[in-house]
Amino acid sequence: MSFAAAPMVPGDLFDSAARFAAAYDTRLARLASLEERAELLEEAWRELTALGWPSVAIPEAAGGAGGGLGDVAALVEGAACSAAALPLASVIGVGPILLAGAGDAGRPLLAGIAAGTHRVAAGIAPIHTSSAGSPMTAQWVGDVPRLSGGMIGIECPPDATHVLVGCTVEGEAVMLLLSSNDERAAFRHHERIDCRPTLDIQFGEARLLKGTILARGRDVGGAIERATQVGAFLTCVEAVAAMGALLGQTIRYLNERVQFDAPLSTFQVLRHKVADLYVVYGNLRAMVMDLLDRIASPSAWPERGLDLAKLHIGAASRRFAAATIQLHGGMGMTEELLASRLAKRLLMVEFEYGGAAFHEARLMARGDRPDAAA
Repeated sequence: MSFAAAPMVPGDLFDSAARFAAAYDTRLARLASLEERAELLEEAWRELTALGWPSVAIPEAAGGAGGGLGDVAALVEGAACSAAALPLASVIGVGPILLAGAGDAGRPLLAGIAAGTHRVAAGIAPIHTSSAGSPMTAQWVGDVPRLSGGMIGIECPPDATHVLVGCTVEGEAVMLLLSSNDERAAFRHHERIDCRPTLDIQFGEARLLKGTILARGRDVGGAIERATQVGAFLTCVEAVAAMGALLGQTIRYLNERVQFDAPLSTFQVLRHKVADLYVVYGNLRAMVMDLLDRIASPSAWPERGLDLAKLHIGAASRRFAAATIQLHGGMGMTEELLASRLAKRLLMVEFEYGGAAFHEARLMARGDRPDAAA
């Protein structure tokens, strides 16, 4: 048996992203120290900036390429085939959508991103708000927002220059822009289990953030909502791409690994497990392909479909990762194996751009039954 996943968004962008990610993944897998991995990711980000990836979804008027969500999805899918440890979805997909909601105030930042002079991490409350310990709260003191608590797990590019925070202050949607060296907030950088650089922000006890308001109002609220949906959609694209690559890696391993003088791929019980995984992958791929077709029309934006897809794919990704690692046996736990890195990437899908409770609540608000996705 053999298998090679066909791209959902084929073309030059997918091909270039797949080659780029594969080359850097091979190098990253050999590095043990955090410092060495951080240096390599910095090098990778400089190279992809030179290729123009951060400008793909930025309008031409701001110096970008004027591409659409399909172009971003192609890059995200190609990179996901090698579990790229780079926050492409959040930086080149979610960030520009948030900044577009800021109107004229966001254009200098968009131009800076396109030119490579700005690296902006995008945080959205409540997506990145801690549910335990010190959740973020906000209120007005005159015209100045006062924030307390913190935000966790914000994906960020290497050496980020700014952090964009979309939140609600006393019922009003607000977009804040923080410099990465703003002393009014404590920034903690760390590496996730899938090697992606992330950022936590602690505002301490009710910090006044004068001069940080980039925009506020209804347009900002719409941008935050759309950015949340786009983040969930691109996470689903990444998940399905990683599943396809992981399934191919698993089948290749079973074909090559020999026990009792026979390839593991000849054992019937293992073939049945692989067949089950193929059915899961095929169903989820069809779900994402349907979303790809529907997002092309802004008037028919699939809000309910996105929530259902994220809810379903998040849980399925965790099960898929566990099953493939089991099929690899002890080899599945080694960092040098691409299958292990793909599985770690899948384990994070469930927590990105809204966990199960978040999307269930959105479905309930529309009168849907969340257990329909189970």
